[in-house]
Amino acid sequence: MKKFVFTILILVTCLMNKSHAQNLPIGQAWTVVQNKYAKVHTYMSPVSMFANTSHIIELQNELIIIDGQFFTPYAFELKKFTDSIGKPISRFYISHDHPDHYIGFGDAFPDVKVYALSETIASIEKDGQSILEQRQAQFGPMIAKNLNKPSVIQQPGTETINNVKFIFEKSINNESAVSLIIKIPELGVCIAQDIVYNNIHLFIEGDTKGWETALKKIIGDKKYPTILSGHGKEGGIDLLNNNLKYLSDANLTILATKNKEEFKQAMLKKYPQYGGEQLIDIYLNYYLKPKNWK
Repeated sequence: MKKFVFTILILVTCLMNKSHAQNLPIGQAWTVVQNKYAKVHTYMSPVSMFANTSHIIELQNELIIIDGQFFTPYAFELKKFTDSIGKPISRFYISHDHPDHYIGFGDAFPDVKVYALSETIASIEKDGQSILEQRQAQFGPMIAKNLNKPSVIQQPGTETINNVKFIFEKSINNESAVSLIIKIPELGVCIAQDIVYNNIHLFIEGDTKGWETALKKIIGDKKYPTILSGHGKEGGIDLLNNNLKYLSDANLTILATKNKEEFKQAMLKKYPQYGGEQLIDIYLNYYLKPKNWK
C-alpha cells in the first residue's frame, strides 16, 4: 500500500460522524500461548475499527510489544492491558511503515525504545510527522499528539532476549514493501502481521505474486503452528491457505469482471462473513487499476 492512511481515513469517517471518541467500541485482549519462560498476548481493536492487532511478548521480567494502533484511544487500551501485567516495556517493534501500526501510540508510550528495520525507520522519519499532523487535523483527539519514531535498527538474524530466542526476518513486496517477521521458536509462534489477515478483506493494490510468495514461505516452515496476523485473530496453516485463496479469488475476479462495482459485488458474495468492506472501495478508488476494466 502506497499510503495506508487513505484506508483508515475513509473507513472511519462514517463512524466518527455518528459517535464521539468516548463512545467508541472497545477492543479486546487475550493470551495466545505460553510456557514457563514466556507468554504471548494479543490486543485487538474492534472489527468496526479495522481489527488492528498489537502483540505483547511477556518475558520473565520485561515486555516486548509488536505494533501500535492507529487511534489513540486504542493505544491507551493497549497501555492499560500492559500496565496490568506489571512489567516494564523494554522494546516496541514496528513491523512496517503503514500508519495504522505506528501513528497512534506516541502519547500512550512516549518513552519506550522503538525498533524497526532500517527501511521502515527511513520511511517514518521522512513521512511520519506530516502524516500525524494531517490526521490530527482530520480527527482531532482521536489521533495522538506526539509521534514516537523508531530509532533502533533491528537487523535480520537471531537474538536471545531474557533467555528466549527470537528470529527476525525481513520480507519484501508482500502486503507492504518491506516488513519485519518475528519468530519465537520455543513457542512455535510466527508474528507475520500484515502478511496475514483473518476474516478481514485483504488490501490489494495490484500484483500479488510477492504476497503469495511470502505466505508460501511461512507455510513451508513447519516449526510455527501459531501465526499472528496484523488484522484479526491468530490462526494456523488453514488461515495462511485462506489468505492464498483470497488472493487467488481476487485475481480471478479481476479477470472475470469489467469494472469496480462488478468486482466488489463478486468479492462480497464470495466472502460475506468478512469485515472491512470499506477497504475494497478504497483500494478500488485509489490503487487497483486493471487494464481490462472500463
